Order: sequence, then structure tokens, then C-alpha cells
Amino acid sequence: MIHADNIIHVTQIIDAGPAGSQTTEELVQRIIADLRSTIGTLKCAMSERLVRLGISMAQLNIMYTLQRVGAMTMSHLADVLGVSLSNATGLVDRMEERGFIERSRVPEDRRVVIVRITEAGARMLDENEALHDALMRSVLARLDAAELPAIAHAVAEVRSALDAAPLQPLPGRHAASASEPRSS
Repeated sequence: MIHADNIIHVTQIIDAGPAGSQTTEELVQRIIADLRSTIGTLKCAMSERLVRLGISMAQLNIMYTLQRVGAMTMSHLADVLGVSLSNATGLVDRMEERGFIERSRVPEDRRVVIVRITEAGARMLDENEALHDALMRSVLARLDAAELPAIAHAVAEVRSALDAAPLQPLPGRHAASASEPRSS
């Protein structure tokens, strides 16, 4: 089992000395390593709960995608997730059985299947976010309160830079991913 205090421990291991003695590239590499390790630790901590509930990370990703984007065709969902239509259908089948998402056919073209998150799925995401927030609160409570304003500022700056960064397409992805959804 991975505990939140591993996040702090990893940061201390990676710390290679005073920031002033490192080049910009060394600092960037250190920050990337810290963020990657921290995000990985958080994912592991949160995925333990999902495993107990029988929900995979792929299924959770589908629910977040549907919550963020709204209802979409199965083929568009497969494109967004970067998986085959049959793979997406299998994931959706299991989630529909659990009541987290629902499918419906378009009356004008019964071949087109629309998928959307249900109230139960939205509740699951809300509960997941609440647990994530509780974990983050317990981690931040372990830090010196005097450090929190600097951390808040740094996180806000990283988020702002991320929002301003142009999205780079993933290697191997085709233009159809960003285009209008296909039928089915």
C-alpha cells in the first residue's frame, strides 16, 4: 500500500542540493521527476479504492471524459480515448451494467449509439474527487504552513503555463481524432 507521506519522501530523495547550484535544465529535470513521482503516487493511492469498487482507470477516464465533454457517439468516444470501437464498447458494457453510464440510439439513425454519464456515474466522480481532496489535505497538512503560499503560487503558475501551452498531438494520432465523430 502506498501512503501519502511517500510523496514527501520522494521529493527529499530527488533533492540534489541548493537550487542556486543547479542549471536551469537540472532544475527542470528535477521538477519533472518530482511531478511524475508525485502524480504516480497519487494515482496509486486513488486507484486502490477504485480496484476495491471494481472500476478500472480506463473506466474512470471514460466517466471523466463524458462529464467534461457531454454525451457523444461511441465512435467519437473511442477516438477520444485512442482505442478501437470494440475496446470502447467492452468498457462501456461493463460500466452500463453498473449503472455509471447509459447508451441510447439516435431515432433518425439507429446505427448511431450515444453514450452519456448517469447520475450514479456523476456521484462516483464526486466521491472520487472528495477522497482525492481529503488525501491532498492530509498531505498539505504535513507541510509547514509558512510554505503553503509559495506552493500555492507555484502550482498556480504551473497551471497557468499549462493552460497557455499549445496542445501537441500525440505521435501516431490521426486527424480524425479531432474531427467530427463518425456514426456508430
